[in-house]
Amino acid sequence: MIMGSPAPAIAAMVMRARRKIAGHFFVHHATSAEAAVAFVPQRPIMRRQFERMQARGIVRDSGNGKYWLDTAAYQADIDRRRRILVPVVIVLVVAAAVAIMLAGYRG
Repeated sequence: MIMGSPAPAIAAMVMRARRKIAGHFFVHHATSAEAAVAFVPQRPIMRRQFERMQARGIVRDSGNGKYWLDTAAYQADIDRRRRILVPVVIVLVVAAAVAIMLAGYRG
C-alpha cells in the first residue's frame, strides 16, 4: 500500500455509510415490507451505498418512497465480504511479519 493513499479513508467512509443505512432500518424495525419506512440519503456516499444495497437486494422498495432491510440478504452480504477480506488480511499480516523478521536480520 502506498503511504498517504486515500483508500483506507474511502473504505472507512463506505463502511460507515453502510452501517448508518442499516442502522436507520434497524432503529425503525423496518425489516419487512409491512414495517417499511422512508429513507433519504443525506450525503452522496450514502446515496451511492444505498443504491448498491438496493441493487444487491439488501434494501427493498415497498413503494411510496418506503424501504425495508432484508436481514437475510444483509447478513449474506456481510458473510461474503468476510470470506473475501479475511484471507487478504492474513496474507498481509504474514507478509508484514516476514518483512519485520528480514529487517531484524540485517542489522
